[in-house]
Amino acid sequence: MRCDVIAEGIIAAAKDLNINIPIVCRLQGTNVNEARDLIKKSGLRIIPRHDLDEAANLSVNLAKIISLAREVNMGVQFEIPDEAK
Repeated sequence: MRCDVIAEGIIAAAKDLNINIPIVCRLQGTNVNEARDLIKKSGLRIIPRHDLDEAANLSVNLAKIISLAREVNMGVQFEIPDEAK
């Protein structure tokens, strides 16, 4: 699968839906480096991962953080370092 096309779709959807929580996506296939560059340049909170288990674990941990914050009526904002993208 062409990862750059997938990345373009994820970026467009995140912008259209005004998503403000991190998106974890697994990218593996053709043009994966181009896809990572597109994601990085987008400035959005999209975290690409090559490994499915790593992506799943990261998603679960982020969801736990958000859930815990909501339980105590607090907001959470994530700053994603460039090396994580």
